[in-house]
Amino acid sequence: MRIAVANQKGGCGKTTTAINLSFSLASKGKQVLLIDFDPQAHATMGLAVNPPDLDRSIHDVLKPGADFPPGIDDIVVPIRDNLDLAPSNATLSALEQELAGADGRESRLLRAMESLKKAYDVVIVDCPPSIGHLSFNALRACEEVIIPIDLSLFSLRGVSKLTEIAILLKENLGHQIKARALITMFDFRTRYSRRVLEKVREKFGENVFDTAIRYNIRLRETVDYGLPIGEYDKHSLGHKDYEKLAEELLTSWSHEATRDVDALHAARNLLELSEEYTSSSEEPAAEKSPVTEETLIPYA
Repeated sequence: MRIAVANQKGGCGKTTTAINLSFSLASKGKQVLLIDFDPQAHATMGLAVNPPDLDRSIHDVLKPGADFPPGIDDIVVPIRDNLDLAPSNATLSALEQELAGADGRESRLLRAMESLKKAYDVVIVDCPPSIGHLSFNALRACEEVIIPIDLSLFSLRGVSKLTEIAILLKENLGHQIKARALITMFDFRTRYSRRVLEKVREKFGENVFDTAIRYNIRLRETVDYGLPIGEYDKHSLGHKDYEKLAEELLTSWSHEATRDVDALHAARNLLELSEEYTSSSEEPAAEKSPVTEETLIPYA
């Protein structure tokens, strides 16, 4: 299974989710590869790998024009039992420009994944907080996208943008990707948060995970130590929530294996629900610009 973790809004728990979900799945015996696909390299640093010390990164795998580029296997850093990291650094920021005009630019990450020599049960891609070549490559390469939302309107609008891309991928490239929202930084102590959570679950239904990641200061502290929450404090709410998310994913995959899933219909449904939810809010809505092939990237 290949999963992108994405939202164009920063600060909604995207990298935290990528790191700790990877660790939880690995601790359950799954062979997991985490690909840091963000030039900020937060997932790399969050696992105690220093980006400036890297000889090679995911940028070297994907940049066009190299005669003998390394494969993902060649740059992997072993992190824990069952958990490997394909690290990033600031050079990845150049890839957006380098891919402009390159043949097959929308599928470079997919081809790199297909060339992996090591067999992984799960590949998780931590995407940048933007819509562009990097995010499009990640979505093209993955079968599912988890969209962390912190119950803010800006975060919910990120759901709309990403599901628009999921629809484009199916309609123009024939690629199906399932999109589900994950509620993060949920403050269960406040009545307001509980009310909004209830409303989001009522509106989004099966398009949102049952698991909600509760606000937990321990999750923030892990960044300073370069540890997954399961190693930093296995008794914390954060670890319990990501363990629950991993179990929910594993259960859903086993169920989906026995039935046909129409990812395009699910994406359209999620898009309609997210737009309906944000437009019905009392908060002022920002001017919207629809994602199209022209406004995103002119892929052939």
